[in-house]
Amino acid sequence: MKNTGPGRVAKPSKVRKMLGYTPEVRKVSQAEDEVNRMSSRLVDAMGIPGTPSHIPAAAGPCSAIDPDFTTYYIVDHPWALWRADADDFDTAMENLRSRLPEMGWRITKDGPMNSMARNPEITAVHTASGHRVAIEALKTRSGDLKPQIDVTLVSPCYQAPEGTDLSRA
Repeated sequence: MKNTGPGRVAKPSKVRKMLGYTPEVRKVSQAEDEVNRMSSRLVDAMGIPGTPSHIPAAAGPCSAIDPDFTTYYIVDHPWALWRADADDFDTAMENLRSRLPEMGWRITKDGPMNSMARNPEITAVHTASGHRVAIEALKTRSGDLKPQIDVTLVSPCYQAPEGTDLSRA
C-alpha cells in the first residue's frame, strides 16, 4: 500500500492483515509508561552497575499503516547503560539470557553483531505484549567512544483513542 499524501491511513479492514494483529486502543501516556517500566526491568535484569541514559520512551508513527502519525503509533525507547565496566558486559548478557525468558521474553537472536567488532547482541520478543528489544553490548567501539550497552525497546502498533492529536502526544 502506498501512503503518499497527508493523512493516509490503512483502512481498518487492512490493518489486521498488514500487521498480523489488531492494534489495541490505548492512550499514548499509558503505552509510554509501560515501555519505560519494561526498560527499567531490563536494567535490573542486566545485574551490573552502570548509569542508564535518561531518555524517556516516546510515541512515533506506526509507519506500516500510518506513516503520517494520525491514528496509529508505536512507542520507541532507545537508551544506553553508560559508565558500566566493559568487563561486566559478558555478565550482563549472560544474566539477560537466563532472565529474559523468566520475564516473558522469547530470545530470537543471541550472537555476534554483523560488524567488524562482532560485539554480542540479543534480540527478543515479549510473548504476551508483542514488544521487541535489541540489546547490544558494545565492548569495542571506534575512536574515543566508550563501551556501553545499547538497548532499543519498541512496542507493537497501538491505535490512539478517538480525538487524540498524536502531533501533541
